[in-house]
Amino acid sequence: MPASDLIYDVGMNNGDDTAYYLHRGFRVVAIEANPYIVRSCEARFCREIAEKRLTILNVAIGPQPGVAKFWIYLDRPEWSSFSPGRAVACGLQTKVVDVRVRNFGSILQEFGVPHYLKIDIQGCDIYCLQELSRNT
Repeated sequence: MPASDLIYDVGMNNGDDTAYYLHRGFRVVAIEANPYIVRSCEARFCREIAEKRLTILNVAIGPQPGVAKFWIYLDRPEWSSFSPGRAVACGLQTKVVDVRVRNFGSILQEFGVPHYLKIDIQGCDIYCLQELSRNT
């Protein structure tokens, strides 16, 4: 059974959606692969994190746990992904970092099934949906 006060923000980006969910009184588990965005959001939401209303996971979602190369698009951080193709095609500057990868099922087991799930993770959304269907 879903927790009525829990929302997952998978692909947190700048945290605007997370801010809305928190404002509405929900607990939020936010997931973001880009470590620079995570640091910014940790500063933005330090009070909510201290109050235990927000948990931010600096991980990527994938089919298997591990570590993967992640391309951060310095000019367009919201486009960052596991594929360098888009950045190269657009001539964007990138920085490659190693990112910890988790299976979404392990996150569901750790935090519970949410009331609502927002997913925006550049083509990897299917990994969340597959695990959600297995865990509900």
